Amino acid sequence: MRQEHFTNEPISFEHLPQVEAVSFQTIPKQYLNIVYINNALLTVILGMLLMLFTFFNEWIRAQMLVFGSVLFLFIGLLFWMSFIGYRKKGYAVREKDILFRHGIISTTTTIIPFNRIQHVAIHEGFFSRMYDLSELQIYTAGGSSSDLHIPGLPKEEAEQIKTYLLNQISSQTFKTPEIEFMEESIPEELVPDESSTTQEAASTDDETV
Repeated sequence: MRQEHFTNEPISFEHLPQVEAVSFQTIPKQYLNIVYINNALLTVILGMLLMLFTFFNEWIRAQMLVFGSVLFLFIGLLFWMSFIGYRKKGYAVREKDILFRHGIISTTTTIIPFNRIQHVAIHEGFFSRMYDLSELQIYTAGGSSSDLHIPGLPKEEAEQIKTYLLNQISSQTFKTPEIEFMEESIPEELVPDESSTTQEAASTDDETV
């Protein structure tokens, strides 16, 4: 029979670990250059589309100043949000989990325990390869909504984190929990007597015949 030890004591919130006390690693500045390059490409595409519509549409041509001002404000807001988003990004690897902080107006901190990780991969984009940066992709058991992507990591550091996470997953997969068992003796009065059992079986056979 399994012997279980169950406790459910209240926890003091003062002794819980504080996420604010975690020292987050910042994303390298080269990642911000990649973001600015992508924003610049988007700006060129939007500008070419505006010029194309202006060439074929007289009303848009008449409102060129308005559309140009809106496009200029959009580009400025896009670069500003990219800079704020870069400043808030950070990551940390602890003994039992990995954390990633991101956001623009508000800040979101995602914590992934090692026992929830199923697969770890590294992705290198075209511009990321130019700066020797990679994106660490962590896939969990909760599906795509709970997956974690950490961009802008140096390639060597991303490989080190990947190896460390895979080692942690392997060690937890092959670790079997210890279960305590206790033998329980059966009272003698509950043990059937073999002689009485034999006599009952013989009488049953006689009645059947």
